[in-house]
This record gives sequence, structure tokens and C-alpha cells, in this order.
Amino acid sequence: MAHGASIQYEPVAEIGGGAYGTVYKARDTESGQFVALKSVRVRTDQNGLPVSTVREVALLKRLEQFDHPNVVR
Repeated sequence: MAHGASIQYEPVAEIGGGAYGTVYKARDTESGQFVALKSVRVRTDQNGLPVSTVREVALLKRLEQFDHPNVVR
């Protein structure tokens, strides 16, 4: 993060965790709304990113096309 940059999402509580990351309840510091924030663990190796990480990012990118209040841009 660059020096002086603002943080848009502030973690409030851990909701759950799994093999690929942890999900937090977070507050949008601009709107005050609560959101789910997923922190993904990425283990890189000689071959680049794991296939599971690439799939996760691809799925999240596809969700951008939906106009749904539960999908954060």
C-alpha cells in the first residue's frame, strides 16, 4: 500500500476460514455499509500461481457482470 493511501474496507470480525483464505465482516469506510471481505492465501511456486487461485479469481471476475447488492465491485 502506498504511503498516505486510504483503506476502503476495515475488517470488523472473522466470519470463517478455510483452505484458501479467511472471510471477514468488514465496514466500507466510505459508505459505512457492512460487507464480506475475503482474504485469499496465495502460495506461489516455480510454476506461478496455483490453478485453484486462478479459478477463484476467474469466478470473482465473472461476478462483476451481475448487478446485485451483495456483489462488491
